[in-house]
Amino acid sequence: MGIFSGRRFFVYGNGVSGKAAYRALKKSGGKVKIYADARGGFCAPPEKDYYAAIVSPGIRPEHAVFEYCDSRGILVMSEAELGFKLAKGETVAVTGTNGKTTTTRLIADMLGGVACGNIGYPVSAAAVKTDKTLVCELSSFQLRFARGIRPNVAVITNIAEDHLDYHGSVEEYWKCKCSVANEMRGGYLVLGEDIPVSALASLKTGAEIVRCSLDGKVDGAYIEENYFCFNGKRVCHTDYLRLQGRHNIKNALCAIAAAKCMGAENTSILAALSSATAAPHRICDIGFARGKKWIDDSKSTNVASCLAAVSATEGTLCLITGGRNKGLDFDGLFSALDKRVTAVIAMGESAQEIRDCAAKYGVTARVLVVDCLADAVKSAADTDADTVLLSPACASFDEFNSYAERGEKFKAEVGALK
Repeated sequence: MGIFSGRRFFVYGNGVSGKAAYRALKKSGGKVKIYADARGGFCAPPEKDYYAAIVSPGIRPEHAVFEYCDSRGILVMSEAELGFKLAKGETVAVTGTNGKTTTTRLIADMLGGVACGNIGYPVSAAAVKTDKTLVCELSSFQLRFARGIRPNVAVITNIAEDHLDYHGSVEEYWKCKCSVANEMRGGYLVLGEDIPVSALASLKTGAEIVRCSLDGKVDGAYIEENYFCFNGKRVCHTDYLRLQGRHNIKNALCAIAAAKCMGAENTSILAALSSATAAPHRICDIGFARGKKWIDDSKSTNVASCLAAVSATEGTLCLITGGRNKGLDFDGLFSALDKRVTAVIAMGESAQEIRDCAAKYGVTARVLVVDCLADAVKSAADTDADTVLLSPACASFDEFNSYAERGEKFKAEVGALK
């Protein structure tokens, strides 16, 4: 017997999250089958009395499965929401445009919990396996249909424009981010400092707000005299943070605030900060070739994360950017581009769009358009920059299946130069 005993579900999408949802529902007593698109398109489940449909986050909002559910009054639920319903212990939900993975991993280490969700381990899989605290990274895709997520602590690391091709508007994207806390009737909501006030317009939460700041004392986590502090008390010296860059200090503040709200001891926080490692393909030094340092930041899929990577990198830079645009414009990149960037190589589907935007800011002479990543690496090797930074500010799906595959290809091409 389980909490879904006798209830009928269908899961749409047979990827990692879909299969995890299927197994979790079966283990919890549900009646469930998986469906996915056939060659002819939408594969309609048979007409039955369904309690809910679990739709995988990769399925776009215009897909026929949503009309099917809407016309029949079938509740649509995300795999992540299913995981929260099945969780045996306390939960922390982490979302934001950037910094989600790093913050999630830090909090899990501080609490002795399990990192899951968009980090690569489905929430529902973790929920049926452990009673430890679940620290769940949640994307806007996972939150779009979530109506029952009520964590003990929610975290919004920051909010910038992203995924507009999926959500249709920046307001809808912001709304999805804020929904992480809208069902909370208590607990705490940790807000990072890079959140526009307008982005919180749809926020209606019963959680207590906890702030984070690099530059001043707040009710929450902040820095004072080179110490991480929380609510007027020192936690540990900032030198204990192993991760480099201003953006990682902000991530650490969000993690400290969440961990403190969950009752973590300073010793556990210090241990997590001092042993932290960068997420794969996020500002990772992959060595020297052709007299240059090469850095893999393939995880950057928006302008804000690209600018953070540029800021965290020393010396003169050749920036490799481009891929599949997600409905974003590149004005924010070229209006704020550091003068240390002496060359920009634009690749893939968005290459010409990037070049056109660069022209508006008078940097066309420094922009080279290429077709693919392999050509970008070869061209970057011929520049006079100290460092080559792959930070695409775009999705990878024009040439690769994921940012991870793109990053591995980058490392292989750099290795060939050596």
